[in-house]
Amino acid sequence: MSAPSSIGLITSGAFVNQELVAEFGLLPPSFLPLGVGRLYDMQIDSLRKNSTETSPLYMTVPESFDVPAYDIQRLNEKGVTLLPVPDDMQLGEALVYAINVINAYNTGVRILHGDTVLGQIPSYLDVVSGHAEGDDYSWAAIKHSDNAIVSLETFEATSEQNSENPVACGYFAFSSGAELVRAISQARGRFIDGINNYLQRRPMKMEKIQDWYDFGHIQTYFRSRRLVTTARAFNSLQITHNTVRKLSADTFKMKAEAEWFESVPSKVQPYTARLLDKGSQGQRAFYSTEYQYAPNLSELYVFSTIGRVSWNKILTSCAEFLEICATTPGDQPRDDYSRQLMGSKTVERLERFAKETGFDIEHELVYKGRKKPSLLEISRRLETMVSFDPAASSTMMHGDFCFSNILYNSRNSRISVIDPRGYVFSEKCEIYGDFRYDIAKYSHSVDGLYDFILAGRYNLKQDGLYNFDLNFDTSSHCQWLQDAFSEMTIAGVSVSSAEIRAITTSLFISMLPLHSDRPDRQKAFIANALRLYSTLEGKI
Repeated sequence: MSAPSSIGLITSGAFVNQELVAEFGLLPPSFLPLGVGRLYDMQIDSLRKNSTETSPLYMTVPESFDVPAYDIQRLNEKGVTLLPVPDDMQLGEALVYAINVINAYNTGVRILHGDTVLGQIPSYLDVVSGHAEGDDYSWAAIKHSDNAIVSLETFEATSEQNSENPVACGYFAFSSGAELVRAISQARGRFIDGINNYLQRRPMKMEKIQDWYDFGHIQTYFRSRRLVTTARAFNSLQITHNTVRKLSADTFKMKAEAEWFESVPSKVQPYTARLLDKGSQGQRAFYSTEYQYAPNLSELYVFSTIGRVSWNKILTSCAEFLEICATTPGDQPRDDYSRQLMGSKTVERLERFAKETGFDIEHELVYKGRKKPSLLEISRRLETMVSFDPAASSTMMHGDFCFSNILYNSRNSRISVIDPRGYVFSEKCEIYGDFRYDIAKYSHSVDGLYDFILAGRYNLKQDGLYNFDLNFDTSSHCQWLQDAFSEMTIAGVSVSSAEIRAITTSLFISMLPLHSDRPDRQKAFIANALRLYSTLEGKI
């Protein structure tokens, strides 16, 4: 079997710097969160797009990094081989180490730094990608003559450098692994010096890259994430370095969300995104909020390795927000809202799901080998567990208090909520409802592991249409966090009470028809509802 023309290598063999550790925990750069996945998802896709399908891909990781089982499986499915390297190696040394392990001497080596995503990757070898300008960090300038590289020179952030020389932006391709090993070894493991040695033997070209996303520093991470998010969701979001504009043809929904931000009392405002503008854009309504350079709790829960100190601060801030909501009464009885939010809606949506999919909602189910009632029967039982009190007053409510709608600023240890509901009854904008619904939405992320389902980090087995077995690839902190969460009481309501757990379970059932484009998620939601219901059976 002949050797491949080139191999791809993502260099993620060192942990991120302390700024990013404070945000996301101790992670290699390629494992940083990005949306409902990790940075490596985009990196692998871009490398695959610019190489043959049979071209092997490798990724270096620190030897001390305990790669989660799900990531091992996902990388294996993507055809990526992990190469653990000693933690204390500098970049050039790690490259030599990797090439030796792979035995990639008689092939080309295409290198993408682990903190980098490029909009386009050159398809040929002996090339260095360049960008017109760098950031306020150390970088390498590419001196060239008509794109023929003369040399690379490293500069510190404070250095004065001719802006005509592009910056090396994280992608390098070499036609000979053996020559690269020799060049870096002669430079005593220094990567840039090694490239300059390589240039003495093999000419290299510089190719300018328009779209460079740098995730290597705290400021560049959030800026690059903003740009990637904009590119992926241009129909519904328009993001600048200062603002997020949310657009929708559902004009009432946009109006309700905007008016929620306008109407919340001053004591709530520190916990919310700041509304800047609202209006119409063509056939769509919009509102704009300040863009916040902060991760959401979904990313932190599923993908980070932050510790208990950080999570305790997050839980405290969430509880502060919910306490304020619970002690901000409305004029109407709570029951009016409760019955609309948690009454017959679940059964109505379940019937819609059955009509659309043919799933028999009256068929007895099985979960982990144990018989369970039908979905319809479970829904009816859950409804009986929710108390209705005519004397209770309505309270302020966010309406969608789940992890993806909660940002966390580690600098001030405070959450900031986005994407509120803004209404309970159709065509009536208001900030009021039943705060128990917010607690259930909160639990729907913590105990319900909703964000793990969206990220695909679960294993579902089915024996026939009505027999389910579900397991999650949860982070190490999940059990501790769930235990700490279960001990919380907010405005006199225990978050682990049977009533809150019943509402949480019903949420997974009621959202079934809302995910008609993803039958795989619908099955996971059913299995998850059965998992949650199983913890309630003794209390019904």
